[in-house]
Amino acid sequence: MEHRGPGFASPTRPVIVDAPQALLDLTRAQAPHWPEAAGADNAVHVTALTADDGSVRFTASSYDAPDVVLPSGLLAANGLIGTVIGAFVAADPEWICLHAAAVAISPVDPSGLTVLLGDTMAGKSTLAMALVEAGARLWCDDRLPLSDDMQGMALGLRPKLRLPLPDSAPASFTAFVEARGTAREGSMVYLAPSEQAQAAFGEVLPVRRLITLARSPQPQAPKLTQGGIAETVKHLVPVTFAPHLDPMTRLTRLRQVASACECLHLTYGDSFEAAEFLMQELDE
Repeated sequence: MEHRGPGFASPTRPVIVDAPQALLDLTRAQAPHWPEAAGADNAVHVTALTADDGSVRFTASSYDAPDVVLPSGLLAANGLIGTVIGAFVAADPEWICLHAAAVAISPVDPSGLTVLLGDTMAGKSTLAMALVEAGARLWCDDRLPLSDDMQGMALGLRPKLRLPLPDSAPASFTAFVEARGTAREGSMVYLAPSEQAQAAFGEVLPVRRLITLARSPQPQAPKLTQGGIAETVKHLVPVTFAPHLDPMTRLTRLRQVASACECLHLTYGDSFEAAEFLMQELDE
């Protein structure tokens, strides 16, 4: 049975999801504002294959989705979301997707996005949410679709943080997480920022700067330095999803991305100190 939504009504090719209703409900809780996608001749299809034990894996008609088996629950819903985003990107040659966090530093009159790049556990989500708590506007904490004209698209997904929070988390941030937490699974908590604090699904802004992150396990005052294009591209390569591009075309595309932005490098020890520092240094 084919279910309508939560699909992904992209401007060019809708993504239709075929999944059990329980999984769709969990996905909707994480992507509450995704528009439902109606069938069309050029629609892309994502299918959830459920085993007897409730575990699930996904297939997509536009690319070879990773053959990963996920347990039922929020983890499976997150996997479905990732597969839907992948299916959209793979089906539309003008898009790529960055595994990155992004914020608009000045939400009143934003001139572009600040994108945070780093390896897993580099602190992207915590730093992004610390920036939001300090007054920035969240575009994403994990996935940023990027068009070939450098427009970063907000997906309106619930951001998530790993618990426990750092000992350095201010009381106001701890209260924010407690008040805005919508669901927990394992060590992850999913948050629901206010409409003013998070961009809605489909909103776009040009990417203005790329910041590569280097978090130190030791106390270290935040320091922002200029980053080179080649070094930034090196960070972009492993965090870019673009199955429709061959390696050389992808490299050329990423060099164009880095060349169009201000490339910076942030070394820091504490996310909240770094957020305050960035709000002062980058305030528009």
